[in-house]
Amino acid sequence: MKIAPVDAEIRGSDSFRQLRRAWPEIVFHDPVSNEYWSRLYDERPEFQFALVEDDRAIAEGNSIPVAGMPASWRDAFPSGFGDGAPDRLCALAILIDPDRQGEGLSRVMLEHMRGLAAARGWELVAPVRPSLKHRYPLTPIERYVEWRREDGLLFDPWLRAHERVGAELVGIAEDSLVAQGTVAEFEEWCGLEFPESGSYVVEGALVPVAIDRESDAGLYIEPNVWMVHPPSAGA
Repeated sequence: MKIAPVDAEIRGSDSFRQLRRAWPEIVFHDPVSNEYWSRLYDERPEFQFALVEDDRAIAEGNSIPVAGMPASWRDAFPSGFGDGAPDRLCALAILIDPDRQGEGLSRVMLEHMRGLAAARGWELVAPVRPSLKHRYPLTPIERYVEWRREDGLLFDPWLRAHERVGAELVGIAEDSLVAQGTVAEFEEWCGLEFPESGSYVVEGALVPVAIDRESDAGLYIEPNVWMVHPPSAGA
């Protein structure tokens, strides 16, 4: 098992494409991230990496240097490809093969990303997608992030993984991901029928999906959670 750059061979492999299964389909339809995503591998290759085992990609990590603190996950893209001198690294994604989840691979990927930031004297800022929030879609994210276990650590496993290695929860990354489309597109993405206008709980979504049949429009606005790792944390 080794960390490797995401080169053309890895990107073209079936195992790499299968990593998308780690997230629900709806998150892959934000127009801002889709506009910039392919540029990450060509223009910011040193910040994209994969965990490879027996020539098979079992995890991917994506990040981008930014100038200043982005307002949300999607705002990191125009900042990262802008003219400003970067002063921190922003995490974009860590995807683990669903068949390999629960093996501690996310910690390996997170540590490598922290190291990329620390090597440059930067903090790592992460708009974290809480891993269990989809089970509580009606609970406001502001309340969800306040939940803690009896041992005092954060309730959410992915937030807790960041907390365990020294990150601080600093706020909510509002409107981090925005997916828009027709009702038919949302029915395809969500695997549900939406017979009337209203809000719908969708498997994998952190908050309800809004459907307006009169306008033939669907809207999903996902909040994330800002966790900040100091420069020394990944040294």
